[in-house]
Amino acid sequence: MGIEISWRSQTGTRTDDNRDYGGVGLRGDEALCVVLDGSTKGPDSGALARQIASALIDWYVSTDQDITAEALTARLREIHAALSHEHLRGSASYMIVHVQSAHTILVLHAGDCLLGQVEEDGGITWMCQPHTLANIVGEIPVAEIARLAVRHRLTRSFRPREFMPPDATQRKIPKDSILVLGTDGFWAELSAREQDQFLNGNDVSMTGEGDDRSALCIRIIDGATGSVVRDPQFGAENFYVKTAP
Repeated sequence: MGIEISWRSQTGTRTDDNRDYGGVGLRGDEALCVVLDGSTKGPDSGALARQIASALIDWYVSTDQDITAEALTARLREIHAALSHEHLRGSASYMIVHVQSAHTILVLHAGDCLLGQVEEDGGITWMCQPHTLANIVGEIPVAEIARLAVRHRLTRSFRPREFMPPDATQRKIPKDSILVLGTDGFWAELSAREQDQFLNGNDVSMTGEGDDRSALCIRIIDGATGSVVRDPQFGAENFYVKTAP
């Protein structure tokens, strides 16, 4: 199995800093992919998101234990215990995808970062629901959630007051899938055409107020070997890559 990875991120207008962070840990034919979105309200949220990303990736490439939902949740709990007292005014949403094989992924998320599958026509089929008040009573289409102001009220996230376990699922994916992990600035504020434009390396102009927008794209190639980071923003301050020794 081969993996191609690309990261796209554009700073919004609501904060001076970009509070979205991405990370990838590479371990043999497996990969741990992470996207986080620090809250615009807490001044510590960007630093919190960055530290969560690096703590997860550093642990992943150094441990030899099996990567399960329980192991990842336990690591998140440890990170929460270590960071919650440092960032009393910060919070973050996150999406974690562990690529286990060409056909199987493990997904953990809390908040409003989403996972989608890029279709042949460039459209995206979203594979999960955000944790917001907009859909608290049941699943509704992601496109409809995007139009509701109440979606900004999160029912779950990484926050200092308490540890909130993520939703965890294992999924089968089609051969040669292209997956995208996106923050809400990507999936909620861009049209389908603009999302395709953004993933192809082009910034989308902001007419007025806009959130940071970021997307981590993963192409899983059955039958190939090795991992390649094809990143027009490689070396960006908000993207962290590490390979196991």
